[in-house]
Amino acid sequence: MAEPQIKKSRLSDHGSGRSFQEVWTEKYGVVESNGKALCLLCHVTVVSRTWNVKRHFETNHRWLLEKNEEERKEYIFHQLQEKKHEPNIFLKFLKVPTNLTSASFCIAHSIAQHGKALNEGEFIKETLLKCAPLLFQDMINKDAIIQRISDLPVSRNTIKDNMMTMIFDVQQQLIGDLNQCQFFSICLDETADITSSARLAVITRFYNGQTMREELVKLEKMPISTSGYEICNVVIKIFNDLGIDISKVVSVLTNGAPNMAGNNGGFVKLFMESIGHPVVPFHCNIHQEVLCANLGVNELQDVLTTVTKIVNLIASRPFQKQEFVVLLQEVELTYSGRLMHNNLRWLSRGKVLEIFVHCYEEIKSFIENKNIEQFPQLSDVEWASNLMFFTDLSVHMNELNLKLQGFGKSIDITLGYVKAFETKLQIFKRDVETKTYKYFPRLKKYFDEVNSGGQNEMEPLLVKYLHILNSIIDQFGERFNKFRSLEQTFKIIKYPDVVVYTAMDLDDFQWLPIEELELQLAEFQSSNWTTVFVDLRSQLEDLERNCQLNEESYSEQEILNAWSRIPDSFSALKVLAMALLTIFHSTYSCETLFSALNNIRVDNRSRNLLTEDLSDACMGLRCTKYIPSISELTIKSQE
Repeated sequence: MAEPQIKKSRLSDHGSGRSFQEVWTEKYGVVESNGKALCLLCHVTVVSRTWNVKRHFETNHRWLLEKNEEERKEYIFHQLQEKKHEPNIFLKFLKVPTNLTSASFCIAHSIAQHGKALNEGEFIKETLLKCAPLLFQDMINKDAIIQRISDLPVSRNTIKDNMMTMIFDVQQQLIGDLNQCQFFSICLDETADITSSARLAVITRFYNGQTMREELVKLEKMPISTSGYEICNVVIKIFNDLGIDISKVVSVLTNGAPNMAGNNGGFVKLFMESIGHPVVPFHCNIHQEVLCANLGVNELQDVLTTVTKIVNLIASRPFQKQEFVVLLQEVELTYSGRLMHNNLRWLSRGKVLEIFVHCYEEIKSFIENKNIEQFPQLSDVEWASNLMFFTDLSVHMNELNLKLQGFGKSIDITLGYVKAFETKLQIFKRDVETKTYKYFPRLKKYFDEVNSGGQNEMEPLLVKYLHILNSIIDQFGERFNKFRSLEQTFKIIKYPDVVVYTAMDLDDFQWLPIEELELQLAEFQSSNWTTVFVDLRSQLEDLERNCQLNEESYSEQEILNAWSRIPDSFSALKVLAMALLTIFHSTYSCETLFSALNNIRVDNRSRNLLTEDLSDACMGLRCTKYIPSISELTIKSQE
């Protein structure tokens, strides 16, 4: 009786030994076919025993052993993808859960969003595997979880492929939205990346039926020296290649360079000729403010030159004094370890100037005691007075500069900031004229210290300061003239119930379907729909009063919500309001994008493997607000 039991046991062992194990597919590149193991790499069948499968792999595909485990898995996976349509062969393997692929997409997306190197996926996986035994030790299926993590495909090439797949999906979403929207505006800016390659960024702003979006259309490599003709040809080709109707552009915002905004051969003029209708041309208002400030304070450039030298001197030596620590921390924050340079962007140094003035006496003592370098300016009353005035003025200019920065700010909001600052400039001027110095506290304190309250000796300086303020006032009046010419037109965004039709400048909008605007406006202003905007303005006042976070974004969304409630019988009003809301106010989006581009290149340049398309994909995924359709992409990857 014992004999049959022994035979049964042996048969059972024999059967289990010949059963196909799914782990072989990933490890040795075989799949189940008619009860045997079929090699993906050479199409030879092997007995379904671990020893036979392993011997076949090590004998016939030894070259794969030279690769690491992740590379072997990836190669086998690609072989599967190429051959999986062959009948009855790969059905077993395809039952592996697709959530591994989805998770791989998620990791690639996170790596791109944070500007990390492509091989960070392997680091993430290694970290998960190290902490998993502790994290899941009280779970019954701990081993299965750890195995699933181990199976996660996160090699550099997999992450790269996932990024390229996701950026294509994001681009298709953008193309779909741009083709569906009625019109959009574009923003253009140029830069040289870390490889000294010239890049042209084309960003679009449009209404997708729910909210305003700002998205990168293309980051194009350009010759170092580009003419308006070349830029125009490139921009039109970009949109044509994507199948987007370029004639829907309402406004173009540029950095104001001659090749962009010049009257002879500038991009904007050529672009309007190409699309056959006018657009609203704007020069970035942040650039405009900087230019206004630079031209206004030309007489004080020696102050910045000296401050720059002293700060760099301090930054080059170790100090323990708390005042210097704070100063150096601000320099590090502003310049990321680089020395301060005396260029036109002095507005970015506002905080540094503030701290410099705060520890002015300590700096004087340090320079005198160490006898490192002579700076007689520090003891010169006129130079020090100029420093105090310059610092106070830069604080005010910085406040406007910060307000003009950021995403999602409509043109009417930023116009309000500029108008308010122009009024403030008149107040600053009167403050100096009356010698009150309420808005120049550092200057007042210094005058009180060196002149004991009597300020007759300071009259020549006051004349200079008034001249500077007048110059800035004149520059604002000249450079923001285009904004002012459309001020009454912008009122339709929030004040359609009171705006005067004849006061609006509509020359650049006549190509839009607004033929009935005058009649519809008259009807609207006599209807009950006006209460929508009375309520809107009340809501916006509450937002401003409560100083809510990102109040500009909330304000814009409230405006969009209000207009969405207005019936289509007032279509001309809605068209004009939405067209105005698409207009860019600054190249801030481009500046942010260029920063992301350079950071991505810095992270990966040592590998010398990052292609142009891949770097753009990394940057595009980092900057977009679109979410890749990972579920759909996972399904497609299995087809």
